[in-house]
Amino acid sequence: MTQDLKSERVTTAGPVEAIEAYFERGWTDGLPVIPPTPERVAEFLDAAKVPPDEVIGTVPTREVVITAEKVAVNAVMAGCLPEYMPVVVAAARAMCEEPFNLHANSGTLSGAAQLIVINGPVRRELEVNCRDGVFGPGFRANATIGRALRLVIRNVARSTPGFLDRAVFSNPARYTWCFGENEEESPWTPLHVERGLPLEAGAVTLFAVMDPVKVTGLHPQSPEEFLGRAAALVRTVWTYSQTSSFDPCRSLLVVVGGDHMDLLAQAGWSKEDIRSYLYPRLTAAGAGYEHPSPIASPDNILIVAAGGRAMAQSWFMVPFPSHCPVTREIE
Repeated sequence: MTQDLKSERVTTAGPVEAIEAYFERGWTDGLPVIPPTPERVAEFLDAAKVPPDEVIGTVPTREVVITAEKVAVNAVMAGCLPEYMPVVVAAARAMCEEPFNLHANSGTLSGAAQLIVINGPVRRELEVNCRDGVFGPGFRANATIGRALRLVIRNVARSTPGFLDRAVFSNPARYTWCFGENEEESPWTPLHVERGLPLEAGAVTLFAVMDPVKVTGLHPQSPEEFLGRAAALVRTVWTYSQTSSFDPCRSLLVVVGGDHMDLLAQAGWSKEDIRSYLYPRLTAAGAGYEHPSPIASPDNILIVAAGGRAMAQSWFMVPFPSHCPVTREIE
């Protein structure tokens, strides 16, 4: 397959020189990359069972066509293993779907970050972290799958700082942001099943996140205490979106940590109960807040279980305004 590859080839004296050559050409995120040899790129394409010229997606506003070869090149550079490639391809397909609005959320002044949630048995097969330290370093699948998508956004969709990436401060989560739902311990239906896929399917769901709100409490006494405090905190942060475009499918992602998950499960709270409690407290006028949170319905509150225990902590992901989360099955 190597003879079918169309990407520019760079010849260097050795691997260190190759890494430096990629820095010089602006093809990195500021960190070293793995040189994508033709043989390695072909191995990744074989792993995903896609030909190099297959169109994974387009960004029409930028006249960008993203091929499988370009996705493979950037997945190699990110440090992925070949078996991660089907996940990266699914994420790249998802980000190119029109409702995700990649052009806007990758170019915005606000520096929104693209977040991948992985569901299904593939999490265990690839050792995707779903528990302690779920948003942090040290987990190859999480780190490199998220980084691969970001490199595609940078190198293929041309979101480079000062050009099509106009972020004022940007966002450290733009290096990488990927995790798995803790389906094994969750008392609830997994995200991908709620969004129409079979339980045994592997899936990715993409979000564009403006501001993560971390809700921490050592010993919440009830679901009402936890969720009431969370709604108040989210409303204080969800400000920029008040005056921006409103998309009826814009969704708030709630990542429920282990201790909060146990609290809710022991009280018998379903996802529907959580949504029904949060929604009026997020959207009610007054209550000491200038604006209600702009969310169309309780169904736009998407809930996943992840993270560790020992401190009751959950994260509420305030979304980029003009986008919708997109779920794709991993093929």
